[in-house]
Amino acid sequence: MVAGPAGCRVYEKLEQVVEIAKKEGAEVRLERTFDTMREVAGERHGIDVTETNILNLLPERLRSIRKDALREIKDRIDSEPGIYVIRSPGTFSWGGTLISGLDYDDVDLLGPETFLVVIDDVLIVKVNLAEDPEWMTQRFSLRDLAAWREQEIMLIEDQARRLRARFYVVARAHPTGVFADLILHPNKPRIYLSYPITHMPETMREEFGRKREEFIEALSRMGYIVFDPITIREGVILSELESCEQKIRAAGKQPDPSEEIEFELEFDGRRKAFKYPYSELADVSDLIEGQIVKRDFAMIEASDMVLVYNPLGLGSPGVACEMLYGHRILGKTVYLIWGGEGRPSPFYTAFCHKRFSSKEESLSHLRR
Repeated sequence: MVAGPAGCRVYEKLEQVVEIAKKEGAEVRLERTFDTMREVAGERHGIDVTETNILNLLPERLRSIRKDALREIKDRIDSEPGIYVIRSPGTFSWGGTLISGLDYDDVDLLGPETFLVVIDDVLIVKVNLAEDPEWMTQRFSLRDLAAWREQEIMLIEDQARRLRARFYVVARAHPTGVFADLILHPNKPRIYLSYPITHMPETMREEFGRKREEFIEALSRMGYIVFDPITIREGVILSELESCEQKIRAAGKQPDPSEEIEFELEFDGRRKAFKYPYSELADVSDLIEGQIVKRDFAMIEASDMVLVYNPLGLGSPGVACEMLYGHRILGKTVYLIWGGEGRPSPFYTAFCHKRFSSKEESLSHLRR
């Protein structure tokens, strides 16, 4: 069961998974709940349902159509067993209200073995929704989108825990191979890669990013699934706000809610420019800050081990917290790659099982 809010372009990612499966000689049957709902609405309810009008239906009618559609999908699963991937958001934010996309009995009917919540940066989700004919009539602030995402994750996590099923929160920016492995090879070992982000010197970011990508590729070739926290980039909201506020304080002024903040980020290999009033970024900042921590902890929970990649030996409160959470709270295996001069802080060494001086040394150990 693949959930996640609208605007994350989930279905096209799943279509890529189907192609990867074909190359491996496996067949993945991809079911989009809306497609079956449209058929059922016309055949049984006499309603011409489209992506632009379906959420305008009365809740009772919408629920009835969905349940008929899910029974159709269940019949297909029973008649021809195999690997089924069902795409259905758990919630919809429409017209200022939250509409259910999956009830408890819907999930009980299908009995998924795995739940994935696919998410994306609220910055890019807002752009995607504004360009989507289904959603362009709706108006969302960044805070609206962050709150919707939070509701989606909470609902699906609750469903997964109730069924004792596997549960993952995965950013869309992860390589398609990660999604394919979670679906086709659920027993592959999973690594959460922890590393300094906030305190990485600007002059070192590009080189560090390149080496980190090479390391992730090496781990993937060895048969590991790697969860990477930088696949969500919206922490830039916090840094841009801080930069703006520092300038305001230096000038002895008060923040102007209408002042526009401009910045650029790279998505899918292309740089995109963003412009938001100070008030909108400030309004969402507390949610973003809390969700960064919750999301990273969720990936640690879904992993078999935490691997800290810190070849520069930088101090990082975030890394230290992730090591503590994995080691002491969850009882996970925690490894530390430390390339700095001297011995790392006791708050690093106390919460890891083994320390390596290089990524090559860690790869040799993981290979064995």
